[in-house]
Amino acid sequence: MEKRLMMFLAGLFFSVGMALAQTQISGTVVSADDDEPIVGASVMVAGTKTGTITDIDGKFSLSVSEGSTRLVVSYLGMITKTVTASKNMKVVLFTDNKSLDEVVVTAMGISRDKKALGYAAQQLNAEDLNIAGTSSLASAMQGKLTGVDIRTSSGMPGASAQIVIRGARSFEGDNTPLYVVDGMPISSTPDFDTGHSVTGADNASRSIDINPDDIESINVLKGQAASALYGIRASNGVILITTKRGSKATDKPVITFSTDLSAQTISRKFEHQNVYAQGTSLSKYDPSASQTWGPKISELPNDPTYGGNVANKYTNNGADLHQGQYYNPKYAAAGLSGWATPQIYDNVGDFFKTGFTQSSTFNISQRRNDVSYSFGISDTYQKGIIPSTGMTRTGARGAVDWQVSKEWKTGFSANYSAVKITSAPGANSGIVNVVYSAPSEYNLKGTPYHAPNQPTNQILFRSTSFNNPYWWADNDQYYQHTNRVFGNAYVEYRPTLGWGENYNLVFREQLGVDMYTTNNLTKAELGSAYNTKGEIEDAGVERNIFNNLLTANFTAKWGTNQEWDFGALLGTEFNHENARFWDYDGNGLLFYGHTTISNTQNMTLWENYRQQERTVGIFGQLSLTWKDQVFLTVTGRNDYVSSMPRGNRSFFYPSVSLGWLFTELPALKGNHILSYGKLRTSVAQVGQAGRFYANYAYVPSYGSGMYVYTPISYPLGGASSYTQYFVKFDPNLKPQNTTNWEIGADLNFFDNRLRLEYTTSYQDIKDQIFDVPTAGSTGYQRMRTNAGRMTTWSHELAVNASIIEHKDYSLDLGVNFTKVTNKVKELAPGVESIMLGGFVEPQIRAQAGYTYPNIYGKAFQRSEDGQLLLSDGKPISTGASQNLGECTPDFNMGFNLKASYKRLSLSATLDWQKGGKMYNGTLLTMNYFGATKESLPYHEGTMVAEGIDIATGQKNTVEVSKQDYYQAYYDVTEAGIFDTSYWKLRDLTLNYRLPKIGHVDISVYAFTRNVLIWAKLPNLDPESSQGNGNMGGYFERFSVPNTSSFGGGFKLTF
Repeated sequence: MEKRLMMFLAGLFFSVGMALAQTQISGTVVSADDDEPIVGASVMVAGTKTGTITDIDGKFSLSVSEGSTRLVVSYLGMITKTVTASKNMKVVLFTDNKSLDEVVVTAMGISRDKKALGYAAQQLNAEDLNIAGTSSLASAMQGKLTGVDIRTSSGMPGASAQIVIRGARSFEGDNTPLYVVDGMPISSTPDFDTGHSVTGADNASRSIDINPDDIESINVLKGQAASALYGIRASNGVILITTKRGSKATDKPVITFSTDLSAQTISRKFEHQNVYAQGTSLSKYDPSASQTWGPKISELPNDPTYGGNVANKYTNNGADLHQGQYYNPKYAAAGLSGWATPQIYDNVGDFFKTGFTQSSTFNISQRRNDVSYSFGISDTYQKGIIPSTGMTRTGARGAVDWQVSKEWKTGFSANYSAVKITSAPGANSGIVNVVYSAPSEYNLKGTPYHAPNQPTNQILFRSTSFNNPYWWADNDQYYQHTNRVFGNAYVEYRPTLGWGENYNLVFREQLGVDMYTTNNLTKAELGSAYNTKGEIEDAGVERNIFNNLLTANFTAKWGTNQEWDFGALLGTEFNHENARFWDYDGNGLLFYGHTTISNTQNMTLWENYRQQERTVGIFGQLSLTWKDQVFLTVTGRNDYVSSMPRGNRSFFYPSVSLGWLFTELPALKGNHILSYGKLRTSVAQVGQAGRFYANYAYVPSYGSGMYVYTPISYPLGGASSYTQYFVKFDPNLKPQNTTNWEIGADLNFFDNRLRLEYTTSYQDIKDQIFDVPTAGSTGYQRMRTNAGRMTTWSHELAVNASIIEHKDYSLDLGVNFTKVTNKVKELAPGVESIMLGGFVEPQIRAQAGYTYPNIYGKAFQRSEDGQLLLSDGKPISTGASQNLGECTPDFNMGFNLKASYKRLSLSATLDWQKGGKMYNGTLLTMNYFGATKESLPYHEGTMVAEGIDIATGQKNTVEVSKQDYYQAYYDVTEAGIFDTSYWKLRDLTLNYRLPKIGHVDISVYAFTRNVLIWAKLPNLDPESSQGNGNMGGYFERFSVPNTSSFGGGFKLTF
């Protein structure tokens, strides 16, 4: 008994001793990104198998032996951290942005390790997209990608944007990449162009339907090897967008609400000279002239015709003098006193207001057990810098994923958007030209814009062939309204093969739709310069796209150490598009104040037709990996396209890519200097289909040939009849073909803290589809056929460095470099160049032997050594047009900075463009008008210009007035060619995360966009241009200016 008692007491003391030797520790694991708790993080005692995982609040509790003071905390996608154990500890984990096992989404939604890719792929996550203060997806991506040219046309709400990946593929056709949202290819090409950039208002790109705040990630497939599985639609590259899903395993839903408010102002304001008044010569004030070469404003009271200090008809021959004043008949016509005291008005600043943008997004998401969901609504309200312009966008989205069983999974993604845009016209239909040219002594804002009791009789300082901008704002309208629904539903089946965990087979069936209706309404009131009789045009499109995708994906691993990894994908895709187009135009309004088509006297245009296209594709992909070191991928796709001629509708496109992760070699593995090294190469072919029609007859309207793209047509006596369409379609038309070779290297140094990616790509684009001029004897003016060739070299470099990494502060810097050279090798036989847009002169063209595109117009005549040739002391132009400049910049660079200190974070993007040319018709015209500050030295006096007298061949000695010389100089198109180099601070955001209040996280932030700009182009932003076509960004004539913005907002998470 005693023995048993002693053994019991010994055991008791031993147990108590062991218990006393155990230490209870607890803590919370949170993410450094948002200070949110991490659910399911692993917490292990270093060197043991003892551990636990965090609960739904990120908390853990663990008993450890005395002396076990080190814990290893880890979570997928985050950097593992070893910490000293303590009570109530807080462990902060950082996202592993440099993970070598980074998974990216590739073609057909297939997720692959980035290291396995034999081509360049660049991904932007939600935190990389600086969406604060912008409603445009294109703006959010600017400066952050290599090989991608993003050009926004203006600061107009809903302004169009051009996104071109690795240069243009097509002379005249579409260069817009394919957009794929949650696996569903959607329509991305603008439905309407902007009249070759010389008439009308800008038309929005369809990317405006996507709310940037709904995006989880964007992956850009640049080369043909990356996009080949999408076939003929992916010739221009692919932008894969993944929207936000339920991503956190929580018992309670995660609710986020964010809102921001910002103000917009002109990024670079045109400054009108304020010394000289309206008129065509220094000696005479002319209150009806469009130019400002008149006398000094301070001298107007002494003007012989209109001065109040002198005898003239307005002073009743001196009987009724108005000392210190002058008479303006325009004021009198507007119902005001015609007499005015010389005064300076800022007409540009008065007209362009401070814009306003407010955006809000509400989202609820959850991932629990086998179901995840995310639902959200959003609203954007924008008021433009031009009166009566603005945009509203209302959106809703939902995504659900349900793992029904081990074998079955299903889900859907759905998006709805309603976009309403009221915009302003540019170029020849514009109002900006009137604002810029308004004389500084004329009170444009303070003068009534119509005669008393005559709302259709406009009052303007010049001829009313252009609208008074204030009259336009209250009467005319350009309106766009789009309702859109797109999304998909899928089901996956993963059968149990019974071959072990190394073999997997997944069948996936996906059905998708993209349906939208767009209405473009143009309203011109009675008295409008657009049509003085009034006019209403309603043009639109209803587009319904159905997509079906069926794939079977098999993966296997084998070998002694599973050194072989094999994948095989087979699939078929069916895409059917059904579109209805309409264009109704009513002319001659019956009475003022009712701008509807029912109030017009006659219908001058009534078009309504349907169009259908179908593409059926069969594709496959084989991938093979050896020892996680060598990666081979082969793909092939055959498309059947209905838009091509019968008998010529089937096309096959292959691709091969190879990657070698050479740092997996035993001699290099584990190296801390060269931490990661991969070489990659690929070759691929992808085509781009044209649109073939059987030749048909149409009723032509009068055409003077003023624009090259409008044929000359003279219906006799107003009679109209059917005639053969002026374009003949080649019955042997085939898709243009792009062959792409790509090589690159990915290198990481110093334990992956310095990361470098370089890619060079060569594209050979043959069989271009465009309209080739033909002899009139054929009965046609042009023939749509295959001709011409263009090549593209692209050099892309991205360098990212984690300069400082600390739990309390960090600093990351990224630099990207892009140089793209598009060269037109040849066109059709006998064709030197083709027009992309512009006037008869100047134009933007594709010209053989030059980079794409180039500016074509009249140049200065020069001597052999480059001196100006002068006639009567003034510059003269060449008789024929010629190449005036190549638009492609020498290179583009982007600088991205991310810094954080505890709860404070800063991000910034700086853009640099070097070189490139554009035609700027605004500055050319304003200089000719004498409206610029640069013209001030030329308003008075005479000069002998430097140059060669064309009559004598000797140095010029002819003395001319400075005004005559200046106007002769700016009457030559070459004077309007400008360098588009610039530096821009694209965005700057400062964010502060407040201490958690209960279960609510609050972040507040302030931001600014485009606030600092340096450019060689004077007065204006070099990115402002007119048009959404291939000439966008290179041809500018009184386009709506770009904007700078500043504002702030907050985000709640609970």
